[in-house]
Amino acid sequence: MKKTSLLLIALLCFQLASSQTSNINAFEYVIIPMQFDFQSEPNKYQLNILSRVLLKEEGFKVFMSTEERPLDYRGNTCKPLFFEVEDTSGYLSISVVARLKDCYDNVLFESEEGKTKIKDFKEGYQDALKKALSSLSEMNYRYNSSLEKYPERENDQLSLNPASSSEDKVIENAYSDKRVYKLGGKTYWLVSVDQGDYKLLSNSGKVNYATLSKADKGSYIFNSISISGAAYFDAEGNLNVEYMDKDLNELQYMTFKEVNQ
Repeated sequence: MKKTSLLLIALLCFQLASSQTSNINAFEYVIIPMQFDFQSEPNKYQLNILSRVLLKEEGFKVFMSTEERPLDYRGNTCKPLFFEVEDTSGYLSISVVARLKDCYDNVLFESEEGKTKIKDFKEGYQDALKKALSSLSEMNYRYNSSLEKYPERENDQLSLNPASSSEDKVIENAYSDKRVYKLGGKTYWLVSVDQGDYKLLSNSGKVNYATLSKADKGSYIFNSISISGAAYFDAEGNLNVEYMDKDLNELQYMTFKEVNQ
């Protein structure tokens, strides 16, 4: 009876670990705040930058909360995981617990408590964090896009029917006056519509990515599925967009670079 109970416990632990692994494997990116809740200043004891290094070593693509993120992840706060560290230190030791959460605040990974008796605060907290994240190494993280729970929002945008190469040519000819822009390795077409407004197309004109409605003083209201903000053209013809990131509660910027044809 005792052997059976131990076997069941071992099986339960294995299933839990497998479940956590499959969950975090659905995410490619992690966002780390520049200041954890227990810290009195950004990157205190260099814990936040160390977190970045350690998570990169595990195979994640990592961004600090103040960094510019890839276009596909802007405004789509459910694509990355969010990293947090809790200070669980006692009187005689320094200890922390690390977590990876999704956009709904679900904990997909919680580390074992990393504990150290190093008394120097900087060295102690760094040692505790390394010990805490050693349990993440045991999960053998490998990103698998087929496991994604929250599909890219751009997929929800208005898309035309698939076109053949001849139809592609027809579409391109229909926008012969288009202006071509680049951002994040992707190509966009800017085409004029009524009354000085524009629309921004992606996927060779097959997807309506965003609209630009004329405002005042040369500015425009920029609207896409995931981003709403203000836009303007600079002297070089580049399209600059400013918007408020709801997750970070910070103003973000992106620039569509005009390509000379």
